[in-house]
Amino acid sequence: MKKTFFSLVFAAIAAFNLNAGKINVFAAANVTYAFDELKAEFAKLNPDTNVTVTLGASGALSTQVKNGAPADVFMAANMKFVQDLYDTKFAVTQPVVYAQGALALFTIRDIDLAKGINAVEGLKAIAIANPETAPYGKASIEALKKAGIYDKVEKDVILAKSIGEALSQALSAADVGFIAASAMYDKKMAEYKEGKNFILIDPALYTPIDQGMVILKHGENNPEAKAFYDFIRSDRAKEIFRKFGYVVP
Repeated sequence: MKKTFFSLVFAAIAAFNLNAGKINVFAAANVTYAFDELKAEFAKLNPDTNVTVTLGASGALSTQVKNGAPADVFMAANMKFVQDLYDTKFAVTQPVVYAQGALALFTIRDIDLAKGINAVEGLKAIAIANPETAPYGKASIEALKKAGIYDKVEKDVILAKSIGEALSQALSAADVGFIAASAMYDKKMAEYKEGKNFILIDPALYTPIDQGMVILKHGENNPEAKAFYDFIRSDRAKEIFRKFGYVVP
């Protein structure tokens, strides 16, 4: 009996040690540009914790979680996916809003962005993240419809897997791309100027992009996961999000 008891204790300790000092974070692609600073600031408070991040479209990441991916924290681009994970018992905390995203239109071409969203009319390649899996893609389609031009440009829309890929396409073959405004605050994008290369899309044209976060079942007993979750909701993290063009609650 004693042997069985101690075996269980040692097994529990071993299981805890496998998670200790390590966090796997799944995050929406739009968070890419802010994540280095978030990690660096978190490391100041938790120097012995290794944070691994997987970036992608929220819908695709949610599917991976349901298929058993060992993620501890999920930072989605909207509330839909985290709420679904909570409702289906894949998450152990109720979804909270950690930031509110903004949509931008970006180009490296000689296009008159003074026309606003109407600048996409007559173009041949408009990169938009897949609205089925990427909340920013859904917001892009919504904006075009509210502007009354979606039917005119639908045939020219090129669907990207994520908002990050939409930017990559706009930097290469596409005429324009609907992107996360946060991308324009990245140092690598400093050469591109507002008004010439990008404009912010009127927020009245799309539903506010409330970005949601949960601790997942895999991270339930990982104290570092809770520490990271609390950090993302802290004043210091909010400062970083603001720096990258987000609105924070």
